[in-house]
Amino acid sequence: MSYVNPTTTTHTIKAGSLTSAATLLSVMGPLGHTGVLRSIGAVNTAGVTVAASSVTVGITGTTAKYGTLAVPISAINLGKNNATLTAADANLIAADSIVLISSGGGATAGAADITVVIDWFKG
Repeated sequence: MSYVNPTTTTHTIKAGSLTSAATLLSVMGPLGHTGVLRSIGAVNTAGVTVAASSVTVGITGTTAKYGTLAVPISAINLGKNNATLTAADANLIAADSIVLISSGGGATAGAADITVVIDWFKG
């Protein structure tokens, strides 16, 4: 597999709720391409209150397989982009698999514009 000239996809979720554990978006890469999660970012559109939340990228049964972004108690219009990404050797998204972008829940209020960037390589 060549790790040059990837097809980069950016997935954006507007005002994704951070209050309950749920899948916010399911995505797939181009046919036959293996993926690598590059980043997760969030900008609060509603303040996160009482408890922190998270945004995870993974698969069914392992929602944080590829990465997690902690979203602390914070005010509106604050951003986070320091995600913890899985080590490179375990961060390969199998070709033609469904990737879940999810909220970890926990906050009593809170929403964010969420951006996830994945590079896809022809295998």
